Amino acid sequence: MTNPPSLTDTVLEAVKSLYPEALADKAWDNTGRGQTQYSSGTVLLTNDLTAAVVDEALNEGAKVIICYHPVIFRPLKSITASDPMQAQLLRLIAAGVSVYCPHTAVDAASGGLNDWLCDLLLDGEAAASKTVVEPIKGSLPEGHEGCGYGRAVEFSNALSFPDLLKRFSKGIGGHRYMMVALPTSYKKDISAIPPISKAAVCAGSGSSVLRSTDAQILVTGEMSHHDALRHASLGQIVVTVFHSNSERQYLTQRMKPMLEEALKDSPHANTRVVVSTADSDPFDVIDVESL
Repeated sequence: MTNPPSLTDTVLEAVKSLYPEALADKAWDNTGRGQTQYSSGTVLLTNDLTAAVVDEALNEGAKVIICYHPVIFRPLKSITASDPMQAQLLRLIAAGVSVYCPHTAVDAASGGLNDWLCDLLLDGEAAASKTVVEPIKGSLPEGHEGCGYGRAVEFSNALSFPDLLKRFSKGIGGHRYMMVALPTSYKKDISAIPPISKAAVCAGSGSSVLRSTDAQILVTGEMSHHDALRHASLGQIVVTVFHSNSERQYLTQRMKPMLEEALKDSPHANTRVVVSTADSDPFDVIDVESL
């Protein structure tokens, strides 16, 4: 009798079916996995791998961690516990926990992060059009033809700048504060901003992907100082919320239910999938006057 596939193999097969590795930006991105095999256990989803997340994973009995951002970003010649990130990897290795990091495959995929960001701005309305900002060249897996990085969406009904910000805030978890680069003509009076008919989105850092878009408003996690100045000088508005705040809620709203559905007909259909509550953006906004 053939043994059923391990939990690790089953989960990774499901994740790769949702976010094929062929979509990842191999020029700089690192996707990868560990080799530990288990017959059952919990799967933990997280945006980043920190000491707090590792504590949570071990307490939850997680056997597989799907970590959106790569844990190893640059080549390593050795692993040492004196490095904070490597120390967390050593803890997971000792506990036999596998880690897989799909990153830009999630950004580019159909139904992935950037499609979700568009949906937040649409708030249930149909788009007049939605296009990929930076398509991936070459043949792509079935169901992901024409995919790539970033999205541009034209609204069937133009919406006000405040309404767009409120939609975005609600979708990413109710963040009250956003960093916005405005053209000079709007700095003293945002009511002068005309209705928004076209927006472009890019999860995480949008500087390179959104550089050539003609959208009125660019929505991303972060953008470099000089790129923000450039877009403002072109009459465009840049909205940022800190890098991972543009990504994190996707795990709860989309990745978790999609993974549970993908596992439904597998030998591990009853696998518990949880989203980290310890994971958070490294930046907080502090009101100095309240100190």
